[in-house]
Order: sequence, then structure tokens, then C-alpha cells
Amino acid sequence: MLALSITGYAYNVVDLPESMTVADAMGIFSADEITQVTISDVADGKYTDLTREEINDFYYNIQNMTAYRTINPTPFRGIAVNVYTDAGVKSYYLNSGIQIGLYGSGNYICYKVGEDDTDTLMYLDSIYKDADVKVSGEEIHRDTSYDFLKLPEAVWAQSFAKEAAANSLLPYEFTSRYSENITREQFCVLLGNMIAVKESYTSLESYAAYELGAYLRNVFDDCDGVDSAVDILYAMGIVNGRDDNNFDPYGTITREEAATLLCGVAEKYMWVGTETWLSYDDTSSISPWAVFYVTWANEYNIMTGITTSEFSPQGPYTVEQAVATVVRLYNLIQN
Repeated sequence: MLALSITGYAYNVVDLPESMTVADAMGIFSADEITQVTISDVADGKYTDLTREEINDFYYNIQNMTAYRTINPTPFRGIAVNVYTDAGVKSYYLNSGIQIGLYGSGNYICYKVGEDDTDTLMYLDSIYKDADVKVSGEEIHRDTSYDFLKLPEAVWAQSFAKEAAANSLLPYEFTSRYSENITREQFCVLLGNMIAVKESYTSLESYAAYELGAYLRNVFDDCDGVDSAVDILYAMGIVNGRDDNNFDPYGTITREEAATLLCGVAEKYMWVGTETWLSYDDTSSISPWAVFYVTWANEYNIMTGITTSEFSPQGPYTVEQAVATVVRLYNLIQN
């Protein structure tokens, strides 16, 4: 498990908040701490300096902006504002925000301001483009001091968590819940992430906007405020509610329900069929509607039994088990 000191930070580096001010994310709490600010274009490898007055204005404008946590595989691109202090340098990338550390292999934890504030900061892009003098040599600043990926205590699950994080499948919030039973909403989020990655979109919402167009929102009476993955997967024909009006988002998903949803996603990308038979002692307890899906998931090693003789179709499903099955499914449909 990750255990880090919070020295030098205004936030807990073990349990990162969903949002914080830019000042907190940078760890810079006064313009007087700033010795230099450069604006660079990563592609050009050149920079221009801000004047002291421009530095003060920049910090005044940005310090209290709210920045939101993201997991970003490619933060180092476009215009970067490089803020130097005696303690080092922090960079704010207009495309992706402040990169504060690693998230396993190949991904980074970033904090980025909202769209309106990003528009406000675009004057920095103009300063760079309009600069009369541009100096060669500004480097990409990359913070690798901390890896914010927390691993499961169960050794068997650790490799799956690493692979899920590397492929942008694992939400940061899930890393504190590995041993908990996963909810129906949370399983939709995992599957939604996988679809977005498979389709090369930054999020399931972006995928839906371009590929689905309009879709019904708030389909179920009990889903006010839940993740949009529920509505999107419903629009895609992958999930259904407990009944016509209720989804039960916070209810625990059963193993046979999970197998059904995994199979539903697989059908979007491959032919799904099976001619095998289940040999578990509790095969007869699988709901008739779920037998095919459980059989398919078992045949392709996406989901196996809790023992060699028991599948436990109505049993609960933990977050770490769900992460493992989503990684296996992702690898299957990639082939």
C-alpha cells in the first residue's frame, strides 16, 4: 500500500481530493515565492519570459481557481506555463493542467481547471505566439516524486490493478475500495472506461456525444446524481434496471449479473458464442437468463468460479475481482 508524507503539500497525497485550488496543487501560496515564469510550447522547445507584473497578474488570477483531478496519459503537450520557485518548478499545461505525479506506468495524475477558466487562461497562449523574443531550451517538467497508484493488499490482484491503471481503466477512487463489494453503478463506470479506451475517447461521455448523439438521461427514478455511465450503457443496450423504474445503483452486483454485462460489452466487438458446459456443483442455481453469459465468461477465462467446484452466481463481487475481469475482457477484445 502507498504510504507517503504530506510534507510540502497542502493536501493529503495518500487520498487525493477530487478538486483543489491551483495554489494547493502547485504548492505555491504567494506570488512572492515565484522567481520566474516562462511560457513554452512543448513542440517548439522554446520559451518566453513573463515580466514581474505579468507574473503577479497570472498568480492573482489562477491561485483560487478550482482544479479537478484527472488521469492523463499524455499531459506534456501544447502550451506550458512553467512556474519557478526556490523549491523547484511546477508546470501548468493548458491542455491538461498540473501534473503532480505518476499513476502507475504510463499515466499521470493531473489537476486541471474547468472549461471556463481554461478559456480565461488562453491569453497565455497569445503571449507566447505574439512574443518578439523566444529562447530555445525550455524543458518538459515532469514530477515523478510520487506514484499515486495504491495497490490491493491481495497479491494476486496487484498485477491487474497495475495493468488497469496503465490502460486508463481504473478510476482513482476505486483504489481505496479494492476489497469492498462493487456496486452496480461502479461496475458500469469500469465498463464505461473500457469502452472509452477501446474507442480512443478520453471519457465515456465524449464517446456518447460523438457516437450515440442524444440519449435518454435519468432513465431510472433512483439514479439522480449517479454516474452517467448508467444511462449511456442503458442506451447502448448493455444494462437494464431491476425493473422499469429502478436501477438500484448502490446495490451490490451479483456475479451472474456481472458476467451478463461483460458479455454484453463483448458483443459490441466480437462474435459471442459458446458450446461448452459448466461443471460447477452449483450450476443449477444460476438464473436461467444468465446461464449462457456465465458459460461464455467462464469459457474465455473472463470470470471463473470462486473455487474449482463453485461459481456462486448470486454471490457478491469485489472491486478487485471486477477490475481483474475488465482487464481480461479488454485484452480479449483488443486481439
